[in-house]
Amino acid sequence: MNSRHRHRRPLPQPSLAPRRISLANGAVRLVVDDLIPCHERPVQAELRALERFSALMAGQGWPAHVSRMAYDRIYAGERFGFAKRVGRGALPALARQLLQSWRVNRSQLV
Repeated sequence: MNSRHRHRRPLPQPSLAPRRISLANGAVRLVVDDLIPCHERPVQAELRALERFSALMAGQGWPAHVSRMAYDRIYAGERFGFAKRVGRGALPALARQLLQSWRVNRSQLV
């Protein structure tokens, strides 16, 4: 086999998913760290706003993963748009606010 034509695997990227922490009483919780500042992430929204959005979505029976929304623009836009159209209570207003941040950042990327 010629070494010039050998394909190398890409190096693994660091995980941006929530991490587990152990508490004194033996319980385990998931924590999302603000590893990358808001203004440097693809979706420029505070993690607290994304966490609240995720909780409101879950309260209405729909999934919205915080870490994925923070780093996956397509997924975030789909979730925000869906919540704006069919959400109830405080969810549509928060979705509109997050969608506005998403759109502003999208126009800066072009």
